[in-house]
Amino acid sequence: MKKIIAAINALHFTEEELQSYQYIAKELDGHVTVVFLENLTAQEFQLANAYTDMYTMDYARMAAEASEQMQVLRKESLEKFNRICAANNLDFRLHEAKGLPVEEVITESRFADLLLINNNTSFAMLLNSNPPAFVKDVLARAQCPVMVLPEKLHPISELVFSYNGTFSSMYAIRQLTQLFSGFSDARVNVVYVAEGDHKQVPHERLLREYLEEHYEDVRFTVLSGSPGAEFLALLLHRNDCLVTYGAYGRSRLSRFFHHSDAETVLRTINIPVFITHP
Repeated sequence: MKKIIAAINALHFTEEELQSYQYIAKELDGHVTVVFLENLTAQEFQLANAYTDMYTMDYARMAAEASEQMQVLRKESLEKFNRICAANNLDFRLHEAKGLPVEEVITESRFADLLLINNNTSFAMLLNSNPPAFVKDVLARAQCPVMVLPEKLHPISELVFSYNGTFSSMYAIRQLTQLFSGFSDARVNVVYVAEGDHKQVPHERLLREYLEEHYEDVRFTVLSGSPGAEFLALLLHRNDCLVTYGAYGRSRLSRFFHHSDAETVLRTINIPVFITHP
């Protein structure tokens, strides 16, 4: 069994989102712990905006009213969560977290095999970026592999391994392979985007030998051009596959991811994306 954590906004989640986490858990032969996240800082900011003349008001009374309102909303969310789980036979553990969402998730990820998040999970009052800052912050700092899921997850029949010959791209392939032994009957497509005159897939023989130990159907695709544009074209109309991306190491991940091809896929494509770093 593997330990999977799924981070959700305690006040904004859907039935489809929870069903997606259960689907991944079955493929992984794991158990899901849902981290129920609240953003108290954002709630206080919303409160301040609601009472623009708050300097003339009794702050203690206002805070008490807001706290009472939040208790009601949290109770309703817990009831909704339990109702969805009962209706769909979802066997989830629940961790309620009231601190800063990113910090809570990073701490939980240290003790997990996989972290699941939805591609539009946000704790800002306005969606300040696409993907949201919360998603990018988690990807930059997570201490276990992360899978970012679309709003509606379709059954996965093909694994698309992005590969450029680097250790990081192979590390992501190996991590997914070791975690998801249930995907052994899925089609595998190793996609290499040739840069310049380098048309030969780096270490192709060794990579093929490794993959054929784990998968029944392995093929290689060599493309030419801009990696971001080529991957986008390849995946644009797909909803039945999963794509892996590696990173260049923790110290450079935030810079890498900010303008990366992976971010373009997250913003544009409705497929799950598996990202990890050494």
